[in-house]
Amino acid sequence: MFVTGELGTYHVRIKGDGKVTVLLECGMMHTLHQWRYLQDELSKYAKVITYDRLGYGKSGIWTTERSTEQQAFECYDLLLALNINSPLIAIGHSLGAYIMFQLSRLFPNAIQSMILLDPTHPTLEEHEQKIYDKLLYQFALMMKKANQINLTKAIPNKFIHKIMNTTPENQSEIISSIKSFKHWKTVVSEWKNLNYSNSRIKEALKIKINTPLLVLTASNQSGLQFNAKKKKELLNKVEKYHKEYCETTNRGSHHTLEGYTHSSIYGNNEENAKSISHIIKKQIDLLY
Repeated sequence: MFVTGELGTYHVRIKGDGKVTVLLECGMMHTLHQWRYLQDELSKYAKVITYDRLGYGKSGIWTTERSTEQQAFECYDLLLALNINSPLIAIGHSLGAYIMFQLSRLFPNAIQSMILLDPTHPTLEEHEQKIYDKLLYQFALMMKKANQINLTKAIPNKFIHKIMNTTPENQSEIISSIKSFKHWKTVVSEWKNLNYSNSRIKEALKIKINTPLLVLTASNQSGLQFNAKKKKELLNKVEKYHKEYCETTNRGSHHTLEGYTHSSIYGNNEENAKSISHIIKKQIDLLY
């Protein structure tokens, strides 16, 4: 379905019913298909909302640069248009965690609790992930340019299937994103605005609120660390950074999930989705 607010038109998928509403916020480069499996699991006991941010998937275009603060305003615009009237649990993955965290600061009455899945953190981005981020930014620039001159149109779909190793259900969405100028323009804008987003999150981390908050860390962290010792050191730092989110409320908790990666922690298949859903359900049961 499509929902039009004051700031744009959003492609939205709503599934399930229950005493609470769950909003799932995508990480960078993802569309609502990121949440396919987790939404199915959570919808067994909650009303679950997924959507494409402006510039992604089937949502409309954006006119304001893609800082996570701006995207938090747009998320609130969507919530107003949907007229949510049940307790809202906001779940954000990666960069999407920035958006949910900003939403809780800009509109403190909008959500009743938060769950951050392997969230981005400003210190992590400015130090440990700096080189890794630069490489990803250059890749996004290359893909944007390739779409501008229609080079990606020549990539065989079968080749994309093989490289991306996607499920049949997500293949058309992945292909559409790879071959979309709008998609990569949005990705580049998010990267270009990351320093600003980092600075705004630093300020948001200073604001104390009483919102229940759960932070889940993936034990297998991505980056340029290639040996076990370096990976362990990185995980220790990431855990420290993630706990800073919890310290902004007296109702915060943190857990590291062994064996999970940055991708599997959002439930990228049926098995992982069931496990993550179980953790989220326990959090909901504690609150409601």
